[in-house]
Amino acid sequence: MTGHKVALSGSLRIPPEGATLIGDVDPDEPLSVVVHVKRRTPDMFAPGSAGDLARLAGKPLTRRALAAQRRRTHARAAARIEKLARASGLKVGDIDLPQRTVVIEGTARQMADMFGATLRCYDDGRHQFRARVGQLMLPSEIAPWTRAVLGFDQRPLAAPAHRLQPQAGDGTGVGLWPSEIASLYGIPTDRDVSSVCVGIVALGGGYLASDLATAMAAMGRSVPDVIDVTVEGDGNQFVDGFSLAEQEIALDLQVVASLLPKARIVVYFANNSTDSLTRAVHRAVFDDVNRPQVVSASWGNSERSWTDTSRDAMQAVLADAIRLRVSVTFAAGDLLATGGLTDGRLHVWFPASSPYALGCGGTAPTLNEAGSAVVTEAVWNQAPIGTGGGISDVFPIPAYQSGLALPVSLNDGAVRRGVPDVACAAADRPGYRIVLNGQEVVKDGTSAATPLWAALLAMANAGRETPVGFVNSALYSNSALCRLITKGDNRVDGRGYDAGPGWSACTGLGVPKGADILAVLGSLPTV
Repeated sequence: MTGHKVALSGSLRIPPEGATLIGDVDPDEPLSVVVHVKRRTPDMFAPGSAGDLARLAGKPLTRRALAAQRRRTHARAAARIEKLARASGLKVGDIDLPQRTVVIEGTARQMADMFGATLRCYDDGRHQFRARVGQLMLPSEIAPWTRAVLGFDQRPLAAPAHRLQPQAGDGTGVGLWPSEIASLYGIPTDRDVSSVCVGIVALGGGYLASDLATAMAAMGRSVPDVIDVTVEGDGNQFVDGFSLAEQEIALDLQVVASLLPKARIVVYFANNSTDSLTRAVHRAVFDDVNRPQVVSASWGNSERSWTDTSRDAMQAVLADAIRLRVSVTFAAGDLLATGGLTDGRLHVWFPASSPYALGCGGTAPTLNEAGSAVVTEAVWNQAPIGTGGGISDVFPIPAYQSGLALPVSLNDGAVRRGVPDVACAAADRPGYRIVLNGQEVVKDGTSAATPLWAALLAMANAGRETPVGFVNSALYSNSALCRLITKGDNRVDGRGYDAGPGWSACTGLGVPKGADILAVLGSLPTV
């Protein structure tokens, strides 16, 4: 080890906003980090460009074929990192060449010395957590092959902002079961989906199998096969249903299960942080045992909350999802155009803003008296909550949005990637009726729209020889597959974006025409 270090570009982290510094991390605290390995040559294409998407969505790869490829292209880089870590007295854990990761373990002092990390403890009033501040400084021997080093920072992601209403509570009504919400969009519930597997990312919390069984019985649906996978943390640990994490997984699971009662559903449990979200999506995409064809993640945070390197690590995972024909849906957030920040700027959520993901926004439908059909539908805005959306500060216009009249960013007047791509019901009226800790409750949020879209894509896979995979290009090429939402906005104090006659930075292409989407996606050519 030469002792010469270089800054890891894009790794700068500022102290967590709204949190109080407690002190430094115990130098003897055991830590585990994941080094994301890259090739030394930079990518030729901008993310989401025509060349980039053609490269990723070309001939589909199996997980096994991708693994063999990565062993040829990344073995030397991983070996360099392993050698240096061992020479520094650190323990080397799993080396996963298909995922391009090397796990390194040691004390906080050892890790800080090797990676130049400044680690501190903070309290935000809800959690005490470890955060990394400043820039990482890497040994020059491994810097050119290091994409990111994740695991130091545990600051929590923005919590889903949707509210919990008891059934027949304060005038909000009893809500509709997820299967009834699906019927509003013409999504059939009688398809044979026994060949389908869907992954759900859960950051903390847990669920009760009895809640799922009760909800399925109320909808007249059979209970699907649910498999729990612990990526990190304690796995499925249900307490009382009060935590947002427990409410979130109950909602996600019951929405997906209601549309896919004979499918396999895999819940990937991890901790609540940007690094953990990347790790959980990574695990789901590369799960060669369960092999989910669609992954749903109702979590995210403003683009500003991610360092360039942590965002790049997630981008690498989502690029692999395209290669492996795994569709990934993310919530656009429930904090309107500001993304929950108060810095005077507008913010979209990442990973929903990734050109490799399907970002899901929210609407507020008005139903007929029987509650069986949509009469009108507008952007979901019940300030201070409502659908996220806007123009990315990070990503250029992807090829599939190049023909749209995208609005300019209200931050700087530029035009870049627009968010979200699609939407569906997210408001508390009618709301999604689910069972939580034995009680029927009503939930809302774009994190209900996200698993509904994931289930719809999984349904399209059921009759295909190969999964649809990346769907954005197909949806944008067939915009009539969605019903535009032309009324409403996601403004906060007058600043934000409006719906109109075309694509909007509130609800994207609009809400699904379920049967039409299934017909088109089901008949797409098999590569």
